Amino acid sequence: MTSSSEYRHVPLAEPRNIRVLDVEPASATSTELRCKLRQVSLEAVPLAKYSALSYCWGGQIPDHPVLCDGALLNITKNCLDAIMKLRRPQDTITLWIDSICIDQKNMAEKSTQVALMGEIYKHADQVIVWLGEWDDTLRKAVEVVKDIGTVEYSGEPTPEQGLLGQRQMQDKVKALKAATRHPSDDVLGPLYHKAWFGRMWTVQEVELARGNNILVYNGPDSSDQLPWNVLILATDALLVCHYDWIDLSRTVKLHKQLLTMIIMERWPVMKEVYKMKPGDLVHDPMVWTIMCDAREKEATNVKDKVFALYGVFQELKIAPALPSPDYSKSIEDIYRELTVAGIESDKHLYVLYDAPSDHRHLRPGLASWVPDWSDPGWRGRGNMDSRIAVSRDRFCAAGPADPSWKFSADGRQLLLRGKIIDEIIFCGQPLCCLADSNIVAQLTNPRDSASRNTAAEEYKDDLREAYTTLKSWVQICSWYDKYPTTGETAAQAFCRTLTQDFGVEDNNNPESKLEASNAWFRTMSSSNPDVEVFRAVHGDRLGARKNDDTLIEYVIRESPPAMLPLAAIQMKPGGSFHSAARTFSTRKGFFITEAGRMGTAAARVEAGQGEPRRAVNLVEAGDQIAVLAGLEMPLVLRPVNIGDGKGAIGDEQKGKRVYRLVTHAYVHGIMYGEVWEDKSRPLEEIILV
Repeated sequence: MTSSSEYRHVPLAEPRNIRVLDVEPASATSTELRCKLRQVSLEAVPLAKYSALSYCWGGQIPDHPVLCDGALLNITKNCLDAIMKLRRPQDTITLWIDSICIDQKNMAEKSTQVALMGEIYKHADQVIVWLGEWDDTLRKAVEVVKDIGTVEYSGEPTPEQGLLGQRQMQDKVKALKAATRHPSDDVLGPLYHKAWFGRMWTVQEVELARGNNILVYNGPDSSDQLPWNVLILATDALLVCHYDWIDLSRTVKLHKQLLTMIIMERWPVMKEVYKMKPGDLVHDPMVWTIMCDAREKEATNVKDKVFALYGVFQELKIAPALPSPDYSKSIEDIYRELTVAGIESDKHLYVLYDAPSDHRHLRPGLASWVPDWSDPGWRGRGNMDSRIAVSRDRFCAAGPADPSWKFSADGRQLLLRGKIIDEIIFCGQPLCCLADSNIVAQLTNPRDSASRNTAAEEYKDDLREAYTTLKSWVQICSWYDKYPTTGETAAQAFCRTLTQDFGVEDNNNPESKLEASNAWFRTMSSSNPDVEVFRAVHGDRLGARKNDDTLIEYVIRESPPAMLPLAAIQMKPGGSFHSAARTFSTRKGFFITEAGRMGTAAARVEAGQGEPRRAVNLVEAGDQIAVLAGLEMPLVLRPVNIGDGKGAIGDEQKGKRVYRLVTHAYVHGIMYGEVWEDKSRPLEEIILV
């Protein structure tokens, strides 16, 4: 290189101007990269032709200098590799690349340009997806995806041919599933596990583009290219056929969700077509569902968890109150403004169910009712975490009341209508259970004995903890004779609480479910539950000495620690309920209220320095139980002392009760509107800070 001067971006002449990069041609790959930046106006589109690059920085730093307008411009190696692949032997190619075309050192310009990025990708002649250099495993994955997603039609495609094509693609996936017995057999992971699929910015970059102009690129030959629409068709078939060897929900669900919403926005006639398709996609655009699906996506700057979707919200015409990107604002203000705009746009309060998470205490300046959007939250386990309010639709704690909310003048307090109906006075030991949701696959993988053995030990540890913790909760329940608010026996109320009133009663065979829960409670509440559990499963092996408690206690002491927990899930008929209780109560704590109600609420999972993870109750004695208009489940709220600095309020709120949101909860006896209809408890304004 002949220059030693550092490149300095020329200020943009107009608010809607952008820079594009002209890459000079070269016939040899060894030729030094030379390029020029020039300004064009988005008003000139489509005359201002360019291709937009979608790639991820991958934690790299810009330490590779290239010649730009005769000066040195530092870019990342991944970006350099992409440009070198795209450079042509004879013609200049014009690109838009965020890290180059935006002055990254100018925060004011960056804020303005980020607000335009949706338009930039939408109007590009082509969007090039760069995953990095392809190795043999990635090439194989691309070949398989092309085979699945490519269907030949004779003549013009018809609806009948379309259905036939879907069946053909699904048949190919079924054949692939049959040939994939273990994780090591999976050929698609090298593609779907690429970092690009996990990044936040890449979502907007492809979803706002025109679908037939998006190309996954590794070179000029067709064998080095994968059309985006082929990838989407193949991915759809993989999802329909439940190809579970890769976490497609984590990698592509948001892409498919937004693609559906954008197609319906651009072509309203498609709304009825999509509504006829089965699946778990939401057809009405909502800020809440989009942000929940985006929580697992990664961004180097966590402010981009919001800014990277600004163009999507504009395209879908939702969240109109969301301010334009502004990097000078704090993370707390950016996340709060999004949540305010989302509630106003969605017209519901579901976002409050996603406010608690394991790590939000690390961001103390965040309003308690605002999710930490930088944190995957409890949805980071593929929606398998029992703390998510997935069963909320079964409840109606606030009866048929519509959601009611308003915000303080500065937007920092959320004002709700509801009732404070009880107070927590005692919290039991929380149930942790940390084994991964894919533990079954780990336990049955014959090709990885180390992973299998580790998974087995984790599973045994979880069973031991569940057995010990549930046994301690049963002891707490022994304080009761009858449940105070429903008249049920303590056993009935307790078992319904453990499973959030799900699974205890079965319309098809209610007796079997009740028999299982009653048998389990009798065993666990006996004077010596360990002996009774052993006797229920292994007693016949002792023959005539089956009722010898001393012998059984000796056998238990001499047995492996996992023996009793394993026996608990093998009991007939109580074992099935033990498994259900463990599933529903994992990562939760059991509590008692002042009125004698039982409940469960989420616990926080944390790890000390060099220590194993453990669960810590989110709720504590003194927390209030609230039922709020528009929410199906009660919330646990913590009273705020106005002088403690945790939530300043305006003059109009002084003298009113102020709280911080802790989490949602199951509280037995109030889940179906029982207290909401109680006229002796008037509605009041509840302020969350």
